[in-house]
Amino acid sequence: MHTTEKNTGWLYFQVAFAAAVWGGAYPFTKRLVAEISPLSIIVFRALTGSLLLLLFSGSRFALKDFKPAHLWKLLVLSVLGVTSQQYLQAYALKYTLASHAGWLIATTPIAVAGLMAAFGERIGPLKLAAFVLGFAGSVLVVFSKAGADALSLPSTRGDLIFLTSCVGWAFYVLCAKKWLTSWPAAKVTTATMVVALASALPAWYAAGGPAEFSAVSAAGWTSLAYLGVLSSALAYLFWNNAVEGLGAVKSSYFIYLEPFSALLLAYLMLGERAAAPAFAGGLLIMAGVYLVNRKESRRAPKGAAADA
Repeated sequence: MHTTEKNTGWLYFQVAFAAAVWGGAYPFTKRLVAEISPLSIIVFRALTGSLLLLLFSGSRFALKDFKPAHLWKLLVLSVLGVTSQQYLQAYALKYTLASHAGWLIATTPIAVAGLMAAFGERIGPLKLAAFVLGFAGSVLVVFSKAGADALSLPSTRGDLIFLTSCVGWAFYVLCAKKWLTSWPAAKVTTATMVVALASALPAWYAAGGPAEFSAVSAAGWTSLAYLGVLSSALAYLFWNNAVEGLGAVKSSYFIYLEPFSALLLAYLMLGERAAAPAFAGGLLIMAGVYLVNRKESRRAPKGAAADA
């Protein structure tokens, strides 16, 4: 009994650690894009993440794992979940606040539910309320510092670009649920990271990416270490462990930590102060996330228990 409780506590630590690290990635990325290109950030994160996941995730691969039927799916997953997502987020962070990114990333579960509804899943009143809250909260965050010419502001464009990356991640989540279901989650993550690295390397090399690292500052290397070791390797490894040990539903609630770790580090590292409308919008988004994770109650047949 004691051993089980200890293991459960360790799993809760891992999922909390992963969520907090991912939230903190946005201030580090914002600081880093002032020194190197988004493409260089992608390559470094994918290289570090691939090596560490191959070493420590326990994933084993054979040539048959990369046959065409699997490879095209891994390529799609790598584009949705790694290369395009990280590129859009790094580019967006040139123009918007890291604290905004922390709030907006929390819309992802709502976007996932919206896509599932678009593909035929029933929308109950809780999910409908979640969509309304998520939309209202996003509008408040995006336009929290905007005036009459809101859409022309760089920060607003950055927020909208960042929201696009959230939709891309929602597609990644749906594809990952349907594809390679016989593989452990850690194996899918590792293979996706390796394929992302292989696909990004040629463009990065052609663009003169290697030369960028010669001028990276000490603070920049600290940011790279955080993004590569903690965010792209350890956090993924811990998250996969938690999902397998606690279940996807319990693990998903820890997304609430992401915006607040982003806010804290954005303040400590960059001096960002969240505007009151943005904070209010963030709370609306989090309320939507809470509702979208709730199961709809249904009237049960006589003699049967209702779904909770």
